[in-house]
Amino acid sequence: MTQARARTQALFFIVAVLLTGWGFQLFIIMNGGVRAFGPIWLAGLMCTPGLLALMLRLVSRIGFADAGLRLGAPRYYALAIGVPMLIAATLSAFSVVLDIRMFAPLGARALNELTPVLWTVLALGLIGAFGEEHGWRGFLLPKLIGEVRHPYALTGIVWAAWHLPLIAFAAFYDTEHRFLMALIYAVGIVAMNVVFCELRMRSGSVWAVGIMHATHNFVLQFVVPVLILTMPGERAELWDYVAGDTGLTVAAAYACAYLMLRSLSQPESRSG
Repeated sequence: MTQARARTQALFFIVAVLLTGWGFQLFIIMNGGVRAFGPIWLAGLMCTPGLLALMLRLVSRIGFADAGLRLGAPRYYALAIGVPMLIAATLSAFSVVLDIRMFAPLGARALNELTPVLWTVLALGLIGAFGEEHGWRGFLLPKLIGEVRHPYALTGIVWAAWHLPLIAFAAFYDTEHRFLMALIYAVGIVAMNVVFCELRMRSGSVWAVGIMHATHNFVLQFVVPVLILTMPGERAELWDYVAGDTGLTVAAAYACAYLMLRSLSQPESRSG
């Protein structure tokens, strides 16, 4: 594939994915925000980058050689699950120390009642995570590698921009300062992205990154705040900004995780 063609495909994807994503989110915003829609709608939104990437591959007949469809080595799946779990433990400890949320896990009875919800959230989270990853790290990132100076950064900026209407205008987070939350969210997403990109290029597998994405969402958006840290602290209003799933603690933790990954041996694959 020529450099000009790869750049054209990347640019077309960026424009198309932002327009379709923002259009979908505008529909949500104009009809009551996130609270008025169920998780199936959000999973559908998350699938749009992957569906768009699939359409471009089929229409342009560029194939799937760089899509990262190989499974990758088991150690990358250990990283995909272990890194978000370690970050969740870190932010939980940080939250307790700062009196933001306190350790008060649900009892067995309440947990049993939530089991169907837990499995539903996990299933929809996997679908949505793979839907996003086939677009961001399965299509866009490989097109940018070798074509732009900072492919990881550009992928992260596009990924963050795609989410911003939902964060700033659709009450995705229950915060008083939505635009501040949108800025913090963007920082968290860009930091998370460099780890996702590094895992994608090291493993050669979009599936491993999808597992990391799903693990992050499930553990940090559901398990920690709903099942474990259930008691608000004196500084509970700082949760989303500081210790939530894309808060400042998570951004710092992913930045550290990226530096640790970069110190490891060279990646197995720099393409698909």
